[in-house]
Amino acid sequence: MTGAYASHGPISDPFHGQRFQILALDGGGAKALFTAHVLAHVEEDLGISITDHFDLIAGTSAGGIVALGLGAGLRPNKIADHFGDLVDRVFPARLQRRARLSRLRQPAYDSDVLHEVLVEVLGDRTLGDSCKRLVIPSWDLQRGEVHIFKTRHNERLTRDWRIKMVDVALATTAAPTYFRAARVRDAPLVDGGVWANNPSVLAIGEAVSMLGVPLETIRVLNVGTMEPFTDSPDRLENAGLLGWGPKAASVILNASSRGGMGTAMHLVGFDDFVRFDAPVPPGKFGLDRIKAESVKGYASAISRNLAPEFIAKFADHTAPVFTPLPAPSAPSEPCADALPEGDL
Repeated sequence: MTGAYASHGPISDPFHGQRFQILALDGGGAKALFTAHVLAHVEEDLGISITDHFDLIAGTSAGGIVALGLGAGLRPNKIADHFGDLVDRVFPARLQRRARLSRLRQPAYDSDVLHEVLVEVLGDRTLGDSCKRLVIPSWDLQRGEVHIFKTRHNERLTRDWRIKMVDVALATTAAPTYFRAARVRDAPLVDGGVWANNPSVLAIGEAVSMLGVPLETIRVLNVGTMEPFTDSPDRLENAGLLGWGPKAASVILNASSRGGMGTAMHLVGFDDFVRFDAPVPPGKFGLDRIKAESVKGYASAISRNLAPEFIAKFADHTAPVFTPLPAPSAPSEPCADALPEGDL
């Protein structure tokens, strides 16, 4: 089913579509390779293009890289190939032990290498080149506030469309202690996972507040990044800084994702929210440590369950083509003829 909906925000014109579908991709560092492989398997199994069925895509951290790739027109199988290369080059196995020690004093990994790989994938594309509406969260260290990158799908959004996708990717993935903060338009930005590791609620809010979409028309597919059965051993109950240090990041990310999932379910209804993930043993994968073949195996096995769910809940909706709003008009020459000749 298709439908036209307002793209200028919550204005008086009613929403005319029968459904608005959101694809929300969790953060998870190297584990987001799972996300890319899952989407690739769904496309292969069903003979579809996954982006044709979603009106808005939100991605946090490494999920943001996948979302940007989809916005750039890349198919999930190509994103998976590129992401596997990214993991090998940014998180090389020979440096992982040293990186864990170096995190005590400085970021563990080289942001310049990440930038280099991202340029190879995304090139010089800007958010304005995206073929889908995108919402990508980050966090402004200087102001202590959320920073959300958005395509130009509302007249209020006048800046982000000029920003390079690579810079957006660096900002949303700048995980504290792993990478240095990204500088975008002079703002120091870090990983969106510090507040929205699961971007489902963020995307729902964007649809309602900026696109005027009623909650009852929204349906969400949320893809996780292989959440462990539990990552909170009993010793954390009475642990101090040294005990919590190695575990804090994973606990915070999992808690953020779970909280976002629960809130999103309550907003749109349990029947209209589909969470897809693969539970794995604790410690099997890390934000900077995966075995690519093992991840592919999990994605292949578990994605068999998503295909029928996708057919039942998402396949019958085709998203209208996204046309970004025109760039804001350039200002006229200021006061060119306003003053008599000779006046200052």
